[in-house]
Amino acid sequence: MKKIADIMNKNLVTVNAGDSFEEALKLMKEKGIGRIPVMENGKLIGVITRNDILVKTEKAPLPPVLAIWDLLITLPNNKEFREKYDKITGVTAKEIMTKEFNTIDIDADLQEAVSSIVDNEKEFFFVFDKGSLAGILTKTDLINGIF
Repeated sequence: MKKIADIMNKNLVTVNAGDSFEEALKLMKEKGIGRIPVMENGKLIGVITRNDILVKTEKAPLPPVLAIWDLLITLPNNKEFREKYDKITGVTAKEIMTKEFNTIDIDADLQEAVSSIVDNEKEFFFVFDKGSLAGILTKTDLINGIF
């Protein structure tokens, strides 16, 4: 039978608590990930998810656009747009993160993890090995690893 260590994602991308929202967003987009652990002094203190980005930053500003026939020209130097953009990008990872997250020990039963994710509608677990962050176990990892 497979174990959590066999199917979890060990290639974690993390940000530090003081890193900017812009850096976290850039990493999430580059790596194609929906959540990123936030670390402080080597310890996991939170997670930034897509929901945090969409909800906690209010409404992401869209640059004003000038439409002439079929041509759209963005006007990124608009003062209101720039102020909203600067406000969002000035936020740190610690300010936007969610402090609650689910954890599981690397030696826990895989069936227990599956049941917990399904029964409790959890999206993921951070996996710990001897007190240290070792990986992440998502629904996608479970599907790819079990079937």
